[in-house]
Amino acid sequence: MPSPFPSSTSNPGTGIIKLALRPPDQPVFEVLSFSYPLKLVVSADHNLQASATTPLRPSSVPLLFLLTYGGGLVSGDQIHLSISLAPKTRLTVATQGSTKIFKPSLPVDGSHPVQPPPLTRQDLCVCIAANAALWLGPDPCQPFASSRYAQAQIFEVDIEGGGSLGLVDWVSEGRSARGERWEFEGWTGKNEIWDVSSSANGKSGKGKNEKGAILVLRDNLILSAPGIASRVDSLGIFGTIILIGPLFLPLANFFIDEFKALPRIGARDWNAHKTLIAADTPSGTLLTDKERQEHWRKQRQGREKKDGVLWTAANVRGAVVVKFGASEVEGAKVWLREMLREEGTLDKEFGSGALMCVK
Repeated sequence: MPSPFPSSTSNPGTGIIKLALRPPDQPVFEVLSFSYPLKLVVSADHNLQASATTPLRPSSVPLLFLLTYGGGLVSGDQIHLSISLAPKTRLTVATQGSTKIFKPSLPVDGSHPVQPPPLTRQDLCVCIAANAALWLGPDPCQPFASSRYAQAQIFEVDIEGGGSLGLVDWVSEGRSARGERWEFEGWTGKNEIWDVSSSANGKSGKGKNEKGAILVLRDNLILSAPGIASRVDSLGIFGTIILIGPLFLPLANFFIDEFKALPRIGARDWNAHKTLIAADTPSGTLLTDKERQEHWRKQRQGREKKDGVLWTAANVRGAVVVKFGASEVEGAKVWLREMLREEGTLDKEFGSGALMCVK
């Protein structure tokens, strides 16, 4: 008996998101489609207060969850997602937990396969128009032992027009509760940012693609067996933060300033003889902004040492790139949560949903 339903024309694992602005300033999804094993769920918007100083902003910021059935990707799964943000729109993309990369199944006879396991892959292509902004904040990727995974995230941003991008991209050692420590076969990740501004199209030279866009940043991470654990030393998680555009400029400067304030090897701590703010400061004591900031910084640096957090930040062609690692996933989340909450841009401009990855 033939099926009464029309046949599907979409490819497995394909998703399309197109966010537009309905006059005067209401964001709407013109297109929101997906197919198994990918699932896209829209949550409540974060309402933005009207501001005379920042007129180029929508009335709200949608929160979209990028999900997979079973909380992860089976060996050999392929995900292809495209996101297009119209001018003046904003979007937060998050997950509801770590993206698990499941290991391949063994042959029926229980023997180990001779060939490498199938590659699990996830590709993301994003177009950010003028005065639009995206915060991509997934939970850490968790590759199981013997798995193979690759991802490529390509961002085309109208930088001259005020397009903004912020993302965190991190991978953990695997199922530490089961004793796994960087035992997957391979994990590769690539992030590229292309400038699609009108001025970029008029420039000549190397680093241009077929669309005339100029390559601003390419960041690659390649973890391949054997011996991954020995190369990452004591780290249980490794991640990258990339920030570019005017909306993320305060957060980018915050990371740079805090990195400059880190104690340097061999440098004398000239404040060691002082008690800037005692732990038992009487309640009701008024602190200046500078004193409160210094107190917070000292406490955070103490937690960084305890949790084995290492990090660095640098300006790269107009973008700020932060590399970080920690002994455990929770330590990395605590550090990142402290940094993002202290600076405040994400909570103010994208809502609490933007911080779900560090809860």
